[in-house]
Amino acid sequence: MAYPSEPPRPDFFSANLVLVFVVMFLVFLLLWISYGLGPVVIVGVAINHVITIIEHRRNGPRETPPQG
Repeated sequence: MAYPSEPPRPDFFSANLVLVFVVMFLVFLLLWISYGLGPVVIVGVAINHVITIIEHRRNGPRETPPQG
């Protein structure tokens, strides 16, 4: 519970997003240096698939328009 005399807390969401993207870039760079472009593409597609699965579980499947 925030008290009236307590200063507002800063929002670190955008800073955390930047940090996640920097870490992902470094991981992809290390994979590319170590094993080549193939594993980087495979890991990128796998991450995209996991994000899509999470989106479908949170929002439910999208409705398709009626065919006709």
